[in-house]
Amino acid sequence: MINRDTRRRAGVIGTNWGRVHVAGLRKAGCDVTAMMAHDADVVARIAAEEHIPHSGTNLHVLTDCDLVTIATPTASHLGYLQALADRPVICEKPLGLTPDNVMAFDALTAQQHFISYPFAFLQAAEALREQIHRGELGELTRLCLVVGVNLPYPKSPVEWFAEDVVHPFSLLYTLFDEFEFQSVRLAEGNNMTVQYRCQGALFDILLCDWPVPGLHFDLTVIGRRNAYQLRGGFRPERGWWFDPLLADGIAITPGEPVTENPWMEANYRVVAAVTACLDGNGQDPRLFDISRARAMEKLFLPLWQADRSSASSSADAPQTLHWALAPDTPTR
Repeated sequence: MINRDTRRRAGVIGTNWGRVHVAGLRKAGCDVTAMMAHDADVVARIAAEEHIPHSGTNLHVLTDCDLVTIATPTASHLGYLQALADRPVICEKPLGLTPDNVMAFDALTAQQHFISYPFAFLQAAEALREQIHRGELGELTRLCLVVGVNLPYPKSPVEWFAEDVVHPFSLLYTLFDEFEFQSVRLAEGNNMTVQYRCQGALFDILLCDWPVPGLHFDLTVIGRRNAYQLRGGFRPERGWWFDPLLADGIAITPGEPVTENPWMEANYRVVAAVTACLDGNGQDPRLFDISRARAMEKLFLPLWQADRSSASSSADAPQTLHWALAPDTPTR
């Protein structure tokens, strides 16, 4: 049984991105009382710098925490979610669902576990949501998403998809439904073309190697009444930025420049939305509880299967592979 004070006691697992969550939890009115990581010296130093009273390398340091944030590498998420089934959790995206662990993720039943997908909490993303809800888009006719990657991490194209393409994908998942996988085409490097259907409309995703270091997002949403473009990204030398949302080529928002640190602010809004939900104020429609995150990431399973088939093939030419989703695979 977790005791509660007036202010929620929060703990953080992870000393890198975990520091972002320390700030977000404090902004949301939590007392961050514990930090855990595998390196005792590092976690003690970071906890001291962040004025966190308790630190350690074992989950026992989080015993008195009412809320725990998991900000660790993707491969560790499942184990922590299993171990923290008895309390509210905010876990960094993605869940990390693959064909090898899907049954273990399906067995998770915690009702107050949330996965942090911040893209929908950007100002431009919220403006797009408002336009769609007012009927300005009309019937959806096409979705196009280009994601460029150029960062020094040893990821496969499918890993880039699951960890970075998922950012704008998660926004679309909160706006539309009836997603159905169609095909994937793999090429050299981080070049991959994936096609889904969304509410009957074609949804094309192009993952590519970007010519300059960083991440690049370019999303186009086309309807019978209007078309919208949301573009932004990250560059190591200048940080995160997002351009004004365009409606038929005309800016309808001021944009989110680097000086506003928009990605950090979006992450903070996720934490605030989770704590508000835990306080009984309803669930923000942009939030992903574990069931919603699991259903979305199951849409990526055919990509893992195609990647394995491609790796085992001796053919040099790019492959186009069509995989049918299992009949019981959720699409929402």
